[in-house]
Amino acid sequence: MRWKSRLTAFAICFVIGLAAAFIVAAILGLLRHRHQSQTQLTACHSADYFNRPEEVLTAIKSDEVAVRRDMFKRLLVRPDISTVYYDYERDLNYPERTDRAKLEYIQLDDTREPEALLTFVRLERPTALIFSRDSCGWKLVGALSSWLRFEDYPYDNWLTFQKTITSRSFELLVRDSVGDAMSYARKARLLRLDRGHLVAIAEFDEEVLVPVGDYSGADWSDVKRRQFSDVTFSPEHIQIETTTSLVKLRGPIASYSYWLETDGTWHAKRRNWASRSFQVLQEEGASKRSLVWNASEGRFVGSEQQ
Repeated sequence: MRWKSRLTAFAICFVIGLAAAFIVAAILGLLRHRHQSQTQLTACHSADYFNRPEEVLTAIKSDEVAVRRDMFKRLLVRPDISTVYYDYERDLNYPERTDRAKLEYIQLDDTREPEALLTFVRLERPTALIFSRDSCGWKLVGALSSWLRFEDYPYDNWLTFQKTITSRSFELLVRDSVGDAMSYARKARLLRLDRGHLVAIAEFDEEVLVPVGDYSGADWSDVKRRQFSDVTFSPEHIQIETTTSLVKLRGPIASYSYWLETDGTWHAKRRNWASRSFQVLQEEGASKRSLVWNASEGRFVGSEQQ
């Protein structure tokens, strides 16, 4: 009889221990779930997220200085945003309002929902902000700017869209121009949004004007060596046909007018000398390049063909 009582006691202790183990496991699981929920809730309420891109557009166009200042700090004073020019010292006291702000939705990667692209001109610099949506809301995933020293305000052609890799999404073609009183160069960069980061996948010169070193005529300041590239985009290919010629600039530098939203007035400026009409003095040659998408390198590669 004694072994029966011992067996009964063992069974009772085993059941009690098993029940206690299940209860402890359930309590730990509940606490872990609450911790994860609180962590996710905190992340979703972070300053990194926005309810809608329209609230950003409204803030940067606001007449209230504090509203603009706070929004620019949230957008551009970030350790992971380094591709955009931002004059923090100037914005510290009086951030300038944006000009020609526009919001559009466009597919820039292979996710289901399109990205929001907010473009504007500020401090005479065009800027683009890219927002992507996830379970927490809209987050700024990319910011880019362009240096257009010798282009006409408001730089309508600084950013265009191209389909080069797939037919499902677009890439961003960004133009920059630099130069001085004697030379001019306009460069184009093709950027892809890849897993939340902007990546340069191709780069080429669109137009270059430089002095002719061995020319000593009286009109030497008007005679330039011009390199111009005609670019054709197609799926997984970029065709670049470049011609080099000796040209002579002709006629005066034209003027143009534009409306500035920030002060509500018309402005007049002279175009850059590179926009003058020209006469071709001599064709010096042509070349072709075919750039092909290389998935392993994540960019377009190719060689020059005469």
